[in-house]
Amino acid sequence: MKWKRVAVLVTAATAVQLLLGGSRYRNIWPIDAFLLATAVVARGGDSVTAVLFGGGTGLLEDALSSDLLGMNAFAKAAIGYVLALLSLRVMFGGVWAVGAALAAASLANDAIVAALASLLLQAPVVLFSKECIWRALATGTTGAILEAARIFPWKDWWEKRRLRRLR
Repeated sequence: MKWKRVAVLVTAATAVQLLLGGSRYRNIWPIDAFLLATAVVARGGDSVTAVLFGGGTGLLEDALSSDLLGMNAFAKAAIGYVLALLSLRVMFGGVWAVGAALAAASLANDAIVAALASLLLQAPVVLFSKECIWRALATGTTGAILEAARIFPWKDWWEKRRLRRLR
């Protein structure tokens, strides 16, 4: 993983969290930008980098939005490890598989944070709430769109478009 790409991912995820996280429009499309960034890093297959990046972005997410530091850090580190392991063992079959994996990872992230909040803060465990499912769907759809943009043949498309203009 290139450090420049890691810096861009952290900056983009933090900007999305700061711009949309506290706004009243957050519930319209509530993506988990730090989870998407962790998934991009985990795609490389290096589990150590994925765990460290996931833990770092989770800690940053906790610092921006949580009462207790470490719950999202632990969840994102665990999910980064699992996604890195899956990227080495499983060949995802396209855009829909990536979106489904990210939606499942978002649900797992919320379940881990809920379990830790129950253990550490004595909070009631609420799994699969309407907001949780909506966040998982938004994160999975956004991940699928980003994956479609990644695999799209942009060079060929641009060349065909340029040649069409010249005719």
